[in-house]
Amino acid sequence: MRARLSSALHDVGAVKTVVFNTETIDSYRKSLQSVNMIVVVLVVAAAALAFIVLYNLTNINIVERTREIASLKVLGFTPREVAAYIFREIALLVVLGAAAGLALGVLMEGFVVLSSEVDAVMFGRVIHGGSFAWAFGLTLVFAAFVMLAMLPKLRHIDMVESLKSVD
Repeated sequence: MRARLSSALHDVGAVKTVVFNTETIDSYRKSLQSVNMIVVVLVVAAAALAFIVLYNLTNINIVERTREIASLKVLGFTPREVAAYIFREIALLVVLGAAAGLALGVLMEGFVVLSSEVDAVMFGRVIHGGSFAWAFGLTLVFAAFVMLAMLPKLRHIDMVESLKSVD
């Protein structure tokens, strides 16, 4: 159908070029597939970085507070109470950090989109609410995994050795 229409229009002397919108759309879709792959790589890298940063910060928090944790154990706090005490603070920091990250992410997204646009292609500048929910939710999930990974470290803090050490 398209081929017949194209050849019929070319037979008209005033027509030099025939381009169908569907061909243009298909061309843009193919070029954006590579952009989608880059976005996937960036999201995976950001997720790995978030997990590593959360793990390291939680580990540092526990190591720096070893004497305090040992004191709580000596005072009779159960392992569950000690974990709740430490992880409650970490959860609050994660929520505050994620909220600040979302706000700063809006600014960064605006800069990246404006920087990467060319004359022929303009990217959407609206961030959907679902994207915020996914980012916030995944951050909380990573934090939960980190807390679960740190539970054995909390349980194995030696009370006597920790309280003997001099700062």
